[in-house]
Amino acid sequence: MNTEENLKIIELRNYLIKPDTRDRFIDYFESHFIDSQKELGGYPLGQFTVKNDDDKFFWIRGFKDMKSRIVFLRAFYEQGLSWKKFGPEANEMMLDSDDVYLLRPLNDRKDSQDLSQTVSSSVFEKLKAFVVINFYFSEENHLYNLINFFQTDYVPFLNSLKINDTTLWGSEMAENDFPRLPVIQDSNLLVAISSFENESEYQTKLKQINLANAELKKQMQKLINDRRSLMLYSTRKSFTENSILEKNLNLEAGFTK
Repeated sequence: MNTEENLKIIELRNYLIKPDTRDRFIDYFESHFIDSQKELGGYPLGQFTVKNDDDKFFWIRGFKDMKSRIVFLRAFYEQGLSWKKFGPEANEMMLDSDDVYLLRPLNDRKDSQDLSQTVSSSVFEKLKAFVVINFYFSEENHLYNLINFFQTDYVPFLNSLKINDTTLWGSEMAENDFPRLPVIQDSNLLVAISSFENESEYQTKLKQINLANAELKKQMQKLINDRRSLMLYSTRKSFTENSILEKNLNLEAGFTK
């Protein structure tokens, strides 16, 4: 990304690709749908393979706000020359593209209802080669308590272990005004995105987390009823303005409980 943008919205897009087609799809996607989206105001923030799932392609897209999102989606998918020319072949390689979470940032402020919060696109440019996305599903009507726990206690705890780049996200609950592209909007969801130099560093940090503070783990368990983790390896052309492009290119990819 050549310029820094302040983003209020991201999409986590998890595609199921036809067997033995994922690598060709990645090359095709990165050849035809990166610059063409940026030109119209959509910001691809990273492309990934998914651990333990050879048929998944995961990518993140950002927008300045919901208004610019609908302007972009109409321009790109309905009028855009790039999608008109290359979209049919991309669709032919996909089995499903509806596993999409629509999210807004929850910075380290206490007011989780502050809809003016933004995150700089530079946050995504600084992501390392191995990215872990944790989905925390709170007990009904306890999302505020879960967010407060993360902001006040858990993220500072991660920082103490030198896990310093965790960002927090909640569902954007405004109407999805482009229903052609379905999204998941769960009012009880908190998402945490962190990154590591490689999977080995992540496993080391995970052991430290599990050993360091049993009390925090107990507090979290009281606030959530489900948790899922998605582990990702960046692809060759992810973060094209970054220096970490060539790491972990051919590792496998999925959700683990």
